[in-house]
Formats: sequence, structure tokens, C-alpha cells
Amino acid sequence: MTTAMNQPPRDAEPPGSSGSQGMNQGLQVLSYLIAGIGVYGFLGWVGDHFLGTAFLLPLGIVVGAALGIYVVIKRFTAEPGPGAGGGPDGTTTRTRGRV
Repeated sequence: MTTAMNQPPRDAEPPGSSGSQGMNQGLQVLSYLIAGIGVYGFLGWVGDHFLGTAFLLPLGIVVGAALGIYVVIKRFTAEPGPGAGGGPDGTTTRTRGRV
């Protein structure tokens, strides 16, 4: 006999989950943005240093931020793979192109 006392709470997390998935994703987003700005800003600084210009550092920072945002969007808005759809057999009803 199953009673309410024997069932786990509905909001219980699966075993092995630490409950910090949102925090982990937030830190990943932040690290992608900082890395993009840092790497391309550094490349811009090196270019400015050796070429004697003054526009590559700001350009590198802007390009790095843009590429960091692009990577975040591509990584965190990816469509689920096969078998992860909403249909009863794991498929989706959405089609691409001509049928």
C-alpha cells in the first residue's frame, strides 16, 4: 500500500544532483564573456603594441564581447538531440524545410 508518507516530495531533486544547475550555468555564461573579452582584448593590445595603432584594443574588446555572447547563445539555446522531444516516442512535430 502506497501512502503519502512513503512517497518522496514532488520537488525532490534526483540523486546526485546538487541543486546548483542554475548557478553553474550562470558561471559558465560569465566565464565565456570574460574569456572572450580577455582573449580578444589581449590580441588587440598586442596588435596595438606592435603596429603602433590605438584602435585594436577597443575593437578586440568589442569583438570578444560579441563572440562571447554568440557562444553563449549557441550553447544554451541548442535544440535537444534525438529522443529528447516532447512527443510520446521522443520526437517533435516541428519540421524543417519541405516535407
